[in-house]
Parts: sequence; structure tokens; C-alpha cells
Amino acid sequence: MSASKHKLYWRLQLAAHFLQKHADGELLKKGNITTAQTGVLTVIANGSNVSQKDVAVALGLNESAVTAMVKRLIALKYIKRQQSNADKRVRLLTLTKSGIDAQKNVRPPFKKINDQIEATLSDGEIEQLTGYLDRLTKSFE
Repeated sequence: MSASKHKLYWRLQLAAHFLQKHADGELLKKGNITTAQTGVLTVIANGSNVSQKDVAVALGLNESAVTAMVKRLIALKYIKRQQSNADKRVRLLTLTKSGIDAQKNVRPPFKKINDQIEATLSDGEIEQLTGYLDRLTKSFE
């Protein structure tokens, strides 16, 4: 059986699109942010001395895409940007109290989405799918 015959690429794109669209809708209601912006908050929260370049690398995005998200998150007062003491050319990103709260507010929508996935797929199917997606990701990195 071929990936082409089963339109695998299209099916992956469609599933990802509907998952993201649903997740973005839920997150915008709860935290006024999208899944992509939540990713930025997560990278900042999980790191130390995080720059925009670090965020771009961690999320596999172009720095220009991260710049737009960072500007929006600064405008929302979810993050702040300050000059690095070690390298004056680098500006570091940190979460504000509002950003920490926004991160907490997105947990229920993500739990709801994960619950729906778990209601749709068995534990074994989830484990297999995780392995398949990891392998595909690594083959195209």
C-alpha cells in the first residue's frame, strides 16, 4: 500500500488542521491566545535565558514568525523582553504574571482535546500513532 494511494499527506494535513482549528477556538476563549502562542509561552516557561532564536529553534519556526507572536504576547502583557546581561545584542524573554496565568488557563482546553483523542483512539493506537508521527518528524527534520 502506498502513501499516495491512501492520500496520507492530505489526511495528516486535514487531521492537523481540524485539531489546531478546534484547539485555537478553545484557547482563544480561555486565554486569548492560539496554540502557536501557547507554544511560545511553554518554551519560555521551560527554559532560562530564552531568546527569540531559542523559541524559533525549539518550535521549528522561522524567527520572523516568532517575532510576530512575541510582539502580540508583549502587547497582551503575557511576556516581557529585556536585554541580556551577558550579551547586549540579545534580548531575553520571560513570562509575566499574566503569562503564567494564561498558561494555567489553557490546561482545561488541552485536557478536553486530549480526552476526545483518548475517546477516539485506544491506548495502543495512541502509542502506535505517537511512534509513527515521531518517525515521520525525524525523517523530514
